[in-house]
Amino acid sequence: MLVVVAASTLDYVANELRLGGPAYYIGIAMLHLNSRILLVTTRSSVSNFLKKHGDVLDLLNVVEAGTGETVFRIDISDDNRSLKLVRRSKFEIERVLEVVKNFSAILVSTTYSELNIEELAELARERIAVVDVQGFIRKVAESGEVVHDTVRVFELGKYLKTSKRAILRGERSEFPAECWVNPLRCAEELEADLVVTDGKMPFKVVSYRDKCLYEVKPLQSVCGKSIGSGDVFTGALAHYIVNGNIELLEAAATASVAASLRLRDKYPWFTLRELEVLRSKVRVLREICYA
Repeated sequence: MLVVVAASTLDYVANELRLGGPAYYIGIAMLHLNSRILLVTTRSSVSNFLKKHGDVLDLLNVVEAGTGETVFRIDISDDNRSLKLVRRSKFEIERVLEVVKNFSAILVSTTYSELNIEELAELARERIAVVDVQGFIRKVAESGEVVHDTVRVFELGKYLKTSKRAILRGERSEFPAECWVNPLRCAEELEADLVVTDGKMPFKVVSYRDKCLYEVKPLQSVCGKSIGSGDVFTGALAHYIVNGNIELLEAAATASVAASLRLRDKYPWFTLRELEVLRSKVRVLREICYA
């Protein structure tokens, strides 16, 4: 079974307060996937919501390790969005380590340093570790806006060398430019598989073990607000790799369908049947493998 360590947020979007963060979006996505997981987050409005909904299907077991949620103010313009940090929460790392100790696979997704980058070494130790880079590479600029310090990705890789297998997922803007230009070399330096998405544009999947690069075209016919789609992608990716025992490329392709369908902003976000049917619409545009 997969253990998910994910941050909870409250987001001000157009002055409306919403539940959010990886805990919320991954938790709901896992319910749609009928995926039985243990989700570790902070005691918050999100954890209360997920405990109520997870108990219904007996799929989602929520454990609280820390108090409060990170708060962002989010401004959306066309396909662009900007974040301003209002308040940061923090995991109680000793409690987290105690909860995850018997699990062989972990998904870690934070939003703004709810875990220190050094703490990843113990969380990932001897496990399959799927990590969303966003929360580890963000910093606050003088303007108050949250920006990306992409060089931290390479530091992130150092702390994941304790893992049995590391898989890094993030947006193109969250990775150094060289990881987009030469993703195979980047994966080799990080000693990790990579899944680097780029909105509606083709995304890149790199298998470090197989030394293969795939450029993949996602679904093109779905439009909507992107908030939460990246978290849905990460959650589905981890589910199919760990619980579904599916290879990286197929897992990423199916995860991209789930993320695309999330854009419709209807509930349920997707069904298993939709993922099965629409997976065939995702195309591999390019494949490069080295012996």
